[in-house]
Amino acid sequence: MGKKRPVWNRNTFLKQLSEGRSMGTGKDYRPQITIHDIPSLGTCTRVKGRASGRVQHFLSDNELSFFYLQDFDADTTDIWEQFGLLDPDKRDSLYRIVELAENLGIRYPRDNKSKYPYVMTSDFVVVKKDGIHVFSVKESKDIQKKRVQELQLFEKTYWETFDFHFDLPVKSWKQITEKDINFQKASNIEWIYRSMDIDMYYPDYDLCRQVMEYLIDMYQNTILSICTICEEAEKSFGLGRGMGMTAFQRTLFERKLVIPLESRLDFQAVRIKDAGGMHSCLKVYM
Repeated sequence: MGKKRPVWNRNTFLKQLSEGRSMGTGKDYRPQITIHDIPSLGTCTRVKGRASGRVQHFLSDNELSFFYLQDFDADTTDIWEQFGLLDPDKRDSLYRIVELAENLGIRYPRDNKSKYPYVMTSDFVVVKKDGIHVFSVKESKDIQKKRVQELQLFEKTYWETFDFHFDLPVKSWKQITEKDINFQKASNIEWIYRSMDIDMYYPDYDLCRQVMEYLIDMYQNTILSICTICEEAEKSFGLGRGMGMTAFQRTLFERKLVIPLESRLDFQAVRIKDAGGMHSCLKVYM
């Protein structure tokens, strides 16, 4: 049996504020809604982020895939998921937030029992080098629904109305559906992220560095398949089976090597050289 939705009233709201919800940056940020706050539908996930360095919370598969695409972007410096749409000047009051919705002719969401207004959220506030980019992730089948359109208008207007105390300007708000997400690329990035905790496989990181340098040299100067290169690394350094591929994942995670990620990958494929140098014919890795 799934969890019941917790009681929502002013005391709950103030308790969340005291916990620092929607505050902080990097490792110190805490989302307004975590996977522990809602009844599970089997799609909630927690993943450690590259940019933030902390475990992040996602409420759908679409959110998770979109996160990988944003987090692996070299321009992304932080991601705040489930960011609460609160009053920037008086966080313990929802008066101006409810008023904004009413001025738009939109019924603001409230708890059925307590009638206290909920804290609405934006799915992703992505900090990039040029500023703040906000994204709302929806299913394409839902975006034509009147209520969804109303709440999306409210969210967009929120970001256009208030002055925020961020170090960078708010540059954009955008609605995202599954049609905008390259799920194959997201899956490839998820595979790369398995090397994030590299010390589990290489307690001696100097050794890992040496293996990575070997892999990079072999990749750039041979046409051997990735699997063959990784196997040669394992033989040369006396490594256990699979440790060569883990080191290769790490070269991609640290951007020491860059390969096409839009298609499925084939680490068995012999690579060919094109006019620009070594080019990988990677298509399927699963």
